[in-house]
Amino acid sequence: MPLRYAVSLLVFAAVATTACRRTKPYQRATLATPEMAPDGDSHREALRNHVLSTREGAVGGFGGGGGGCGCN
Repeated sequence: MPLRYAVSLLVFAAVATTACRRTKPYQRATLATPEMAPDGDSHREALRNHVLSTREGAVGGFGGGGGGCGCN
């Protein structure tokens, strides 16, 4: 019985300490800065995409495009 209590207490503590929080609208501007981007340096990525497009002869496929209407 004490082992069951300890395991259930451990499971409850693990669930209660998760890092799930809601982001308030005024906090979203801070989280949208380039420093918070998970992909790293945007200038380096732009250079890499340029080199790839020059070497491969193809461009695109690295982000969201338009809606398909041709008005990008």
